[in-house]
Amino acid sequence: MFPLYFYLFRNPKRFPTAFSVMKFHAFLLVAFAGIIMKVKGKENIPATGSFIICPNHTSFMDAFCLYRLFNRYFVFVGKKEIEKWPLFHIFYTSGMNIMVDRSSTAGSFKAIKRMSQEIDNGIPLMIFAEGTRPKDPPNLGPFKPGAFAIAIQKQIPILPITFVSNWKRLGIGGMFKGKAGPGFSEVIIHKPIMTIGLKKEDHTQLEEEVRLAINGPLVEKQ
Repeated sequence: MFPLYFYLFRNPKRFPTAFSVMKFHAFLLVAFAGIIMKVKGKENIPATGSFIICPNHTSFMDAFCLYRLFNRYFVFVGKKEIEKWPLFHIFYTSGMNIMVDRSSTAGSFKAIKRMSQEIDNGIPLMIFAEGTRPKDPPNLGPFKPGAFAIAIQKQIPILPITFVSNWKRLGIGGMFKGKAGPGFSEVIIHKPIMTIGLKKEDHTQLEEEVRLAINGPLVEKQ
């Protein structure tokens, strides 16, 4: 497996192929973990153009589930700390995805520039709304501003996604500890939220609209 990834990651032109291979391995991992995905709203995924995939984040399984959900190649935007995770760093330090170093102004600028380039090329970006896993899932944590700022700047839609039950599958506590178990992964893909005509000062309004969409199913389940 690893030699194949190293080959695919050597050339950006092969990134979509690497994405397809990752989808296959995500399918195997999710199935091996005894997780059955129940998805509502797949018809809401835009067929063309760039957009921001914006899910809540409660589990180490979230990323693998996202690769199961989307057939179109997308670029994952995540925190630089992922480089320290076992196995994950192979996928996220290859250059295919974008790692944001929040402690470095130059690093953050470089990440924003790359995000802008991917959007201009019509590639969707995946940015977790909270940036990290909250301490008390399924309750939402504070949202990071990045996804909303770039969506307004580039005038592209945000696609909210709710992982309703992933926190029960492989939740917080570390990669190999914490709440875990087989079962259903309930996922709701909401309708895209448009940003055309929004300005920088509309950031808070957009963030609240996305929060309400993501949080709705979580409130219903409580």
